[in-house]
Amino acid sequence: MNYNSRKLPSRETLARAQRLNDDIVDVSGVDLVLSLITTADLIRSNIYAQLAKDYDVSEGKFALLMSLFSEGETCAGDLALRLGVTAATVSVMVKRMLVAKEPLISMSKNDEDGRSRLIALTPAGVHLIQNALPNHLKSIRAFAQVLNRQEQESLILMLRKLLRK
Repeated sequence: MNYNSRKLPSRETLARAQRLNDDIVDVSGVDLVLSLITTADLIRSNIYAQLAKDYDVSEGKFALLMSLFSEGETCAGDLALRLGVTAATVSVMVKRMLVAKEPLISMSKNDEDGRSRLIALTPAGVHLIQNALPNHLKSIRAFAQVLNRQEQESLILMLRKLLRK
């Protein structure tokens, strides 16, 4: 999807929809949330498209690699919890990644629990993360550069308030 060309409904359209349903809708609240969703989609689309182009890594694969990089080797169930996906999703991702020409992860027997396997980064996985991470962070920072430091800090506080943190 091309998020750069996505057109949000105008406030007038939102207000018209409110009148059709006789509902009391906070037009600015709806506009805010739609704008946040579109902005987040645009940022994710651009930064992960760059990762895919430069390193042939999808968003999910990068998240899995980053989790292993930051937290170390783990079993699939714990990895699924870290990533916020199902164990089945991690299982499919791991199987696909293990059959790659140069696997970025490895799987070994868990000596503490013979039923589970431990997943870890291979040296190629560590190398990819160490190479990709600086450019990935640079891409993320580029989106924030339109705001000055004070605006960035204010927005962080407001977003955390929306997240209720």
